[in-house]
Amino acid sequence: MGLFRAEIEVADPRDGIFHRIDQIVDTGAAYSMLPASFLQDTLGLTPEDDERSFKLADGSSRRYRMGEVRFRFGNLERTTPVIFGPEDVYLLGAVSLQNLGLIADTTNHKLIPTPELYLVGIR
Repeated sequence: MGLFRAEIEVADPRDGIFHRIDQIVDTGAAYSMLPASFLQDTLGLTPEDDERSFKLADGSSRRYRMGEVRFRFGNLERTTPVIFGPEDVYLLGAVSLQNLGLIADTTNHKLIPTPELYLVGIR
């Protein structure tokens, strides 16, 4: 597990207007989480109606609503699930990293594209 900060762009998948944000890359987190107010007020996203339960790093559980955002890092761009979270949480998780085709280099604190070899596993 590793933590570091990285700049990434995020947009409403419907309009593609990207906003650059600074996120904590957390290889121990499954899903990305952004503040609900940012997702709703800045991007104009609406969360899904149902809430899902998530186990937090401290062992507690909380319920959050989810939605879909468009992430972009360099020339890599994909739609991925996101949690509508508290105001101070900008977190990039493993599902978004995998969807974008990125590896979190926790030694050098940077995101790097996944070589095709690792994505495919065969020739």
